[in-house]
Amino acid sequence: MKLRHIAFLVLLQLLCCCGKSETGIVINPPKKTDSGSQSGSQSGSETQPGGGEEGGGGSSEETPPAEPPADGFIVVGYAYADSGELPDPNLVTHINFSFAKIQDDFETLYIRDKKITRLKKIVALKQENPNLKVLLSVGGWGAGNFSEMAADETHRKNFAQNCLKAVTNYKLDGIDIDWEYPGSSDAGISSSSNDKQNFTLLLKDLRAALGNDKLLTMASEAGAGYVDWATALPYLNFVNIMSYDMGRPPSHNAALYKGSRSKMSCDEAVAKHFAKGIPYNKMTLGMAFFGRVDRNILQGDELDYNVIIQLTGFNKCWDDQCKVPYLTDAVGTMVLSYDDETSIGLKAEYVKSKGLLGGMYWDIEADDANHTLGKAVATRLIGYVDETPEDIPTYLVTNEYMQNYMENVHYTDRVYTSAVTQYPGGGPGEADIPPSVTVKWTAASGSQKLTLMEEGGWTRTYSVSSGVGQQELTNLVPNVIYNWNVTSSSGSIVAEGKFRTTGSIHQLFLKPKVRNARDLGGWTTTDGKTLRYRLLYRGGKVSSSNMKTEGKEEGLAQGILAELDLRELDDVPSKSYFGDKIAFLAPGFSVYYRAMLRDRAEGIKESFQFIVKNLRENKPVYFHCAAGRDRTGVMAMVIEGVLGVPESQIGKDYELTYFAPADWSMQDDGLYHHMRTADGSYQPAIEYLWKMSKDGTLKSGVEQYLLGIGVPQQDIDDLRSIMLK
Repeated sequence: MKLRHIAFLVLLQLLCCCGKSETGIVINPPKKTDSGSQSGSQSGSETQPGGGEEGGGGSSEETPPAEPPADGFIVVGYAYADSGELPDPNLVTHINFSFAKIQDDFETLYIRDKKITRLKKIVALKQENPNLKVLLSVGGWGAGNFSEMAADETHRKNFAQNCLKAVTNYKLDGIDIDWEYPGSSDAGISSSSNDKQNFTLLLKDLRAALGNDKLLTMASEAGAGYVDWATALPYLNFVNIMSYDMGRPPSHNAALYKGSRSKMSCDEAVAKHFAKGIPYNKMTLGMAFFGRVDRNILQGDELDYNVIIQLTGFNKCWDDQCKVPYLTDAVGTMVLSYDDETSIGLKAEYVKSKGLLGGMYWDIEADDANHTLGKAVATRLIGYVDETPEDIPTYLVTNEYMQNYMENVHYTDRVYTSAVTQYPGGGPGEADIPPSVTVKWTAASGSQKLTLMEEGGWTRTYSVSSGVGQQELTNLVPNVIYNWNVTSSSGSIVAEGKFRTTGSIHQLFLKPKVRNARDLGGWTTTDGKTLRYRLLYRGGKVSSSNMKTEGKEEGLAQGILAELDLRELDDVPSKSYFGDKIAFLAPGFSVYYRAMLRDRAEGIKESFQFIVKNLRENKPVYFHCAAGRDRTGVMAMVIEGVLGVPESQIGKDYELTYFAPADWSMQDDGLYHHMRTADGSYQPAIEYLWKMSKDGTLKSGVEQYLLGIGVPQQDIDDLRSIMLK
């Protein structure tokens, strides 16, 4: 095993220098509409596809997925540290304790004293999770004496007996063999041309010694080489594919799918193992809780995830072909290839889609203090539920693709860069559809009513039929606590509960296909205030062609009582499609961006005053054009700007349209570039406002613009008073 060195990174100025986003496997949104002090990876070298054997990358698309394992998926975590926090036994089904070495007598196992103490503590975790399996992993990168041991029958059988003694003495569930690799001396160990056949003999002797009630597993390099699988597989319970160490910058360490930046991918590794006769339900997909660095730029070799998340001065990018993140320096050079919560989650979903036995990762201790990566695997594969300290169920109510962008993209005011196309889920996609929350209870006979109560006072009631014990809740505000109760026809409470929401954006989906709609609430200002939710919504058009009764009812339930239609007059109706009681204005805009601000100032004034008037009357406003992009973006720019939202955040709000479908001719060679850097749109408009500033702030610039076109100061002050908290 090659020890992982902590890289001493030269922090560089943060610049947005991602390349053009790549295309690849389409990840479907969550809902469809009717439209140690030292640590080390098992393999210290970059895998050579096929283990030096003939054969190309392969593709698992050539083979159909199998059914999921009958007994459920497994999660195998390698534990390497000598000390520190113990693994969470609820996040894994198997722990492979690493490593025992083979002594120079080619028979005896050696485990350092500190590791023995640690091993006993890990075995004791079975008291918390009685179903936990603990195996002793033998070998690792650079661990020798395998070839000599396996070549001699006496050594081999004595070694097998010593493995049995370790299993018995430490109350283990089996042995994991990590010989890297039979027939190879790349790790500085001895090898022989007979290693492959001797490896099978070793497995045979181990199985005979351990019996059938103990586990015997192995770690296999990504290319499925070095092993005669036809003879070896019958002795193994399953195979852990080391589908990482497959490259270093400028290539990816562990790409999920093949792409221009991958030497090999997880998908290809699975295909290679399947082609060698290993069924899906006998293989686990390896996941890297570490990243590989560019040795030409950075000192060191690898970084654990818990170190990576503390780095500053680099730009995080997303490779949408390979489905993994990476970091670049100031000139756009990839300096680190790694996995994050999103990519690990996608790999766990891949395990499910292929019907693999489960997932494996190196290593447990490389995760952060919140077990972010481990939870991403466990929640998807073994049903782990992460509850808050108050034991309140918590749900993400912003689409995960949009949320990933919100959390990881950080712009600088007036530095017009864009990273949105580096994130999955957009252009086109359905990432503008928020996840829903379903509450369940024991149904009552007769009619029922569910009342949903939001922190802050908003409530909504749902009529529930007799005998039905669940209700789907959608379009929820993030970062609040909801209380709910169900009452019977007699008024008695049948059930009650509460849950917490998380996320960055309050999305609004109006069926069947009103798109790109969201709340302006949640954005923060330069002086630390926050825009209130449920007062102003922006989005795409509403009409009889794209919103039916259900969508209309949803909009009204969200509180919409006024509609501002920013389309050309020829495209707008005479009244709101939300209903006769809805305040309605259509000033008619046929120009966009800077021209809209400059040449249709009277329309901007009329629109702004319509918004303020209705907010004074406690009437939340939905403003839109056709796509919710150009004219809507300008109106949002004016509102958010005068409220004090920094340009860097206004730019992010503008770019969120990227996650909506490419309807309304929002396509450019198949990819909608709704970006802060787009020529002739966002940048000229925002600069037009900024140049009017008296104190160098955008807030001042927008205020001066509004005053200059005749908007009273009182309207501006009232908007701030109503919208900000």
